[in-house]
Amino acid sequence: MFTQGRIRVVALGLADALCIAIVWTSVVLAYWRVAGGYTPGLYLDFWPVAPTFVILNATLGLYHGSWMYPAAPLPPVEEMRRLMLSSLILHLAVVTVLVMLFQTMQGYSRMVVAISGILTAVLAQSVRNWVRRMLFRLQVGQIPVVLAGAGDVGRRVATILKNDAYTGFRVVGYFNGAGEVRACLDVDGIPCLGSLQDIVPEAERRDVKILLACQDERLFRCQMKEFSAWFTYIEFLPTANAFPVFGARAVTFDGLGGLEMVNQARKRVLRFQKWVLDRVLALIAFVFAIPLFIVIPLLIKLTSRGPVFYRQERLGRHGKHFLMWKFRSMHADADERLRQLIADDPKLADEWANNFKLADDPRVTLLGRFLRRTSLDELPQLFNVLSGEMALIGPRPIVEDEVQYYGTSYETFASVRPGVTGLWQVSGRSDTDYDRRVALDTYYVLNWSPWMDIWILIRTVLAVLLMRGAR
Repeated sequence: MFTQGRIRVVALGLADALCIAIVWTSVVLAYWRVAGGYTPGLYLDFWPVAPTFVILNATLGLYHGSWMYPAAPLPPVEEMRRLMLSSLILHLAVVTVLVMLFQTMQGYSRMVVAISGILTAVLAQSVRNWVRRMLFRLQVGQIPVVLAGAGDVGRRVATILKNDAYTGFRVVGYFNGAGEVRACLDVDGIPCLGSLQDIVPEAERRDVKILLACQDERLFRCQMKEFSAWFTYIEFLPTANAFPVFGARAVTFDGLGGLEMVNQARKRVLRFQKWVLDRVLALIAFVFAIPLFIVIPLLIKLTSRGPVFYRQERLGRHGKHFLMWKFRSMHADADERLRQLIADDPKLADEWANNFKLADDPRVTLLGRFLRRTSLDELPQLFNVLSGEMALIGPRPIVEDEVQYYGTSYETFASVRPGVTGLWQVSGRSDTDYDRRVALDTYYVLNWSPWMDIWILIRTVLAVLLMRGAR
């Protein structure tokens, strides 16, 4: 049963070894071309760093927990944190071995080791994700699971897994819960294998050892003994409501098991750290972007009539209104054109009502399309960050009409400042549907951590460079 999982583990291990080998080779050759003065072949003695990196990653649980019995992977943010920690430990160990055992680093460059460590830490997850996408396309290394329950949570989980290369789960089939409509997931190509009473016999017949239980807690408790007799892993997903999971850990009190959930946003030290980091990074970004603040306004003025900047009222922390700045990417009479478009075309009216965006917006200028694809139109939001109205990273800023879509989650959403970039932007950006945007924004607020911000920042840079998902 775990064969596909082990294939996946081997592929990820090879990805890690390949990443560190390519990084070391590239850095050694680049440093040799620039600095010279040594023989590149000298660094062939460092070949053990590749297998050591893989062993260290396995120790840190980076291969779906267990290479023999792989299950769910670590969350992306936690995976990035552990990969960075692994790279740091490994490259510090390299320096220690050279200094302590050989009493010298003569002939070797500290710069090579340092740069290799940094690049490995930054690139390892990207290489892993590339391998995951290849496995997903080839349908190799996809771990079989069964799904208990076909309600809202079950359908959402099935949809996520069907399009998710990261997790590596393949839903073999689902089982209807009490009162659920049969064949409700057949549309997505996932067969119904029976009712909840059929789970263990069917899973045993198909040799599937992982269960995703998306059922009512009472039903789950009733069947827990039966499930435990067969399944090696049971993932319990009782509700679609977001709650804090980042940093959560199992706790026990004299035989009573539970889950400790950490509210990172209540830690003053971390909040102050985010406040400082937002402003420092925004100031640095602004300094480097000064040439763009000169060139882009000139191009806007040369290509269309109207002001350089566009200001729109958005909702900030605690629902406070503020004016968000952008470079103008539309014609100056965009609002009037929108009213006319909505009045003339019912399909566009529905699209705007559902997404507050138009996929192919005729109001956007030719230069504006480029600014949007590269996200350069959002550079002026650095002023909002420096003034304290926005954060560099946070949930997306919304308009008043969008509050209704957040429902009971709006209070949670509005407890923090909106961000120039955030979790929804790096999860498909304009390609995400509205329900998922709300879910991602709420998840970010409840699970915020400095490591999540670092992960989002790295993903944002990659998304902008690749012009992925922006419109």
